[in-house]
Amino acid sequence: MRADSPVWAPDAEAERERESRIELALLRGVLENLRGNRLVAPILALAVCVIFSQWVSLPVLAAWYAQMLVGFVPQSIMLAQFPTTTLDRDQTRRWSRIAAAANLFFIVNWSTMGWYLWVPHHALNHILVVLLLVTTLAAHATATAACRAIARPALLIYLLVMVAVPLQGHDGSAAYLAMVAPFYIAFIGLIARQSHARARAAILADEERNALLAEVVMAKLESDRGRDQAEAASIAKSQFLANMSHELRTPLNAILGFSELISSRMFEKDPDRIHEYADLINSSGRHLLALINDILDLAKIEAGRWKLEETELDLHNLAEDTLQLVAWRAKDNDAYLVNDVAADLPMIYGDERAIKQILLNLLSNAVKFTPAEGHVRVFAGVKAGGALEIGVEDSGVGIAPEDIARVFDSFGQGKHDITLADKGTGLGLAIVKGLAEAHDGEVTLESQVGKGTKVSVIVPAARVRLRKSAALRSA
Repeated sequence: MRADSPVWAPDAEAERERESRIELALLRGVLENLRGNRLVAPILALAVCVIFSQWVSLPVLAAWYAQMLVGFVPQSIMLAQFPTTTLDRDQTRRWSRIAAAANLFFIVNWSTMGWYLWVPHHALNHILVVLLLVTTLAAHATATAACRAIARPALLIYLLVMVAVPLQGHDGSAAYLAMVAPFYIAFIGLIARQSHARARAAILADEERNALLAEVVMAKLESDRGRDQAEAASIAKSQFLANMSHELRTPLNAILGFSELISSRMFEKDPDRIHEYADLINSSGRHLLALINDILDLAKIEAGRWKLEETELDLHNLAEDTLQLVAWRAKDNDAYLVNDVAADLPMIYGDERAIKQILLNLLSNAVKFTPAEGHVRVFAGVKAGGALEIGVEDSGVGIAPEDIARVFDSFGQGKHDITLADKGTGLGLAIVKGLAEAHDGEVTLESQVGKGTKVSVIVPAARVRLRKSAALRSA
């Protein structure tokens, strides 16, 4: 690390952004004050003309009033054009300079009253002129103190005017007023500085309050999300217990019932019946083992303990093997099975048991929810970018749009499931998703009620391997 490199760059950037927001807020506050004075200034100037009309001629008063209005024009244009959108730091400083220049032009024209309204050798007139400058300076400092870029140049102009105007008297009192003026300006500057500090503190407090409110809102959202997740987990647990109580009890009852019949020797003289019951016990045991394996597989996946034993896999052969495993069930459902995976498709580098489990789960679901004379197709292909897509498409009952988002959750099922006697535990697609993600892939699902479902697993290009013959041809 270089010695001159910024150690806390993110914090420094955040601090600059905060300062920019504060500067913009202070500038907006001052401009709002000036905007509120757009009607006050002309009315006050008219009142001044009425008061001084006993000493100053009407043409002179009209000339000063016209000059004051001319000085007010740039400020009015600036206030009208100031953007209401958020500004960055450079834009804020640019508009601060523009506002300071427009305000300074107005102050210069306003303060010319010291020469227009000054009447020689008239003490009351002099007092009123100085008093008017003092009060307007105090009012202006109060209105613009929050933005130093606007307030400070105006203080310098007032300092020059309040020193120069009394010196028109050429006497001791005039010199005294000129000497006192800097002290008064300094006092007003101190008050303006304190006002700036208070305004800044108020904005910081408002930012902290907004930040706290945002944190409270985010905490509430997190709390609501956590509550929703807890409720969803509770519902999933209830569904799991309800499903598993049926799924586990059915084969267990069969095992216990048929084994009890065999042990009672009721059909001792009927060996065919005993063999039939033994076959039913065996199939029930296998079904029970498959359920337990699904639960254990899902537990391993969710715990991140599924260890991949990776090798190059031929998807055509894998699809053929898994289709054989579900062929008996497809025959019972009168569903047609199609292996649409090309024999020369590139191979993938992955876990054979996991990929076979993905296809088996997808095929089992497809066959389960496909009516008689329907079709179930295993497909695969290379996508743009080199990724490989493998999946199962069926012409079954489909899934409602509102259920698609939750079918990949553990124990999640679509509404169509409750219409089927053998609806399963709802673990199939959850296992598919977990195994796909273990291979750095993803799962997509497209479905229409009554038209079928298409589930695809996208394997990244890094796991796609060209066959040796294809590699030799390309070389």
